[in-house]
Amino acid sequence: MHDNIRNILVVDDEENIREFLKEFLEEHNFNVTLAEDGQKALELIEEKLPGIMIVDLLLPGEHGISLIKTVKEKYFIPTIIISSIYERDEVEDFMEEYFVEAFLEKPLNLDLLMEKLNSIINARTV
Repeated sequence: MHDNIRNILVVDDEENIREFLKEFLEEHNFNVTLAEDGQKALELIEEKLPGIMIVDLLLPGEHGISLIKTVKEKYFIPTIIISSIYERDEVEDFMEEYFVEAFLEKPLNLDLLMEKLNSIINARTV
């Protein structure tokens, strides 16, 4: 059992989305760390390796795709992409190449988010 699987890093430049996800995920017994951009996310990953990442693609500075590439080259961290700008078919090839577990459009469907998180957790704990 991976102890850190319930530690989630949420990377989104919109504070209201970060705070909303933190509150929602904590209600579902996840430990949540927040980052507003890729640089901060990388620092936090070094400090405390999260079990799962939820990453918005349009970030200030480093793009979400670039962040995910950097992380995935070093760590195996299941990742869920969230975006209001991109559609899944635009990032499909990237997702396959970098083993991104899920793509969710904003506004987020929270039931679907929980479904994806549970499926990642179940896959890791078998």
